[in-house]
Amino acid sequence: MRAVRLFGRTRDRSRGTPARIAPVSSPLDLGRFVQRRQLRGYEQDLARATYAYGVDLRRFQWLSHSLAAQTAMRALELRWSEHATSLMTAGDLQYPEGAESLPILQELIQIAELLQAGLPGIRFVTAKGRASGVWPLVAPLANSRGGDAWLVLDRDGLQAESPAVRAFFLAQGLAHLQCGHGGLFMAHLMSARDRVTHGLVRATLRSWSQVAVFSADRAGLLAAGELEPALQALDPRGRPRPDWLPAFSPRSERERALREFERSRVVARIRSQQRHRREQVSTEEIVAALEPGEAAGAPAQPADAPAAEVPADAWPLARCDQRLTSRLRLL
Repeated sequence: MRAVRLFGRTRDRSRGTPARIAPVSSPLDLGRFVQRRQLRGYEQDLARATYAYGVDLRRFQWLSHSLAAQTAMRALELRWSEHATSLMTAGDLQYPEGAESLPILQELIQIAELLQAGLPGIRFVTAKGRASGVWPLVAPLANSRGGDAWLVLDRDGLQAESPAVRAFFLAQGLAHLQCGHGGLFMAHLMSARDRVTHGLVRATLRSWSQVAVFSADRAGLLAAGELEPALQALDPRGRPRPDWLPAFSPRSERERALREFERSRVVARIRSQQRHRREQVSTEEIVAALEPGEAAGAPAQPADAPAAEVPADAWPLARCDQRLTSRLRLL
């Protein structure tokens, strides 16, 4: 009886008490959000500075902070938001779907880890989009501040390439976004509908277009693993080349810059790390294939094996930059 009366009093008291609605979530911590954005930006600065062309980084940093440049780019960005939606609804682009999309997405994730780059939104070119002739194998698109980045991939065209050449193109696209070039491609794409506007955009952004490609080519070489497939990727024959793409530096200059970067410490360190990782994986596979008794007697790998072996005569990145800057007469 006592328990019943106690429950009754509690129930009566609750009827006279106004209901309280607890908050579903805590208020947005804007300070922490900004700190994370700043930390992510700092990490990206460090990552791209390990391979990118210094003149390219400085020019695009100025472009992203210039009020005059941002005013002109903003008009194109507003048009891009509407156009991006129409590309999806019209069926020119589509989201990655199905098991057939997994291999190229896995390659992209591995290359992003190599470059320490963030993964953008991925869109695949449909058969309709391919027939339009608008899309290259890889198109990096974003606003000038680097937000809402897209990497548009011609999956069928990329799968027709050798693995090393495909890795070059994927790394090239990721590097363009990582170095802030997404707005450059977006401006050229959106201005291509008007010949006068497109000519003005090409002339205005020519100095940025010419140096931007060297950073992306370097990232492509790192992902390709060898110089020869990287040089093959620069050959435009047999690959789509839409007219709206930026006017990059000549192929001969790009090839020479890649040959010099091939001698750099960055390439030597990455290659050594990749070779050491492959050797470790091979040893683990061999041990796993052995019988339990044999695996116990297998020789252990030294824990202090060198992660990177860099030749003494390898070039510093500054030397590659200096030689390229002198040839381009940018001083």
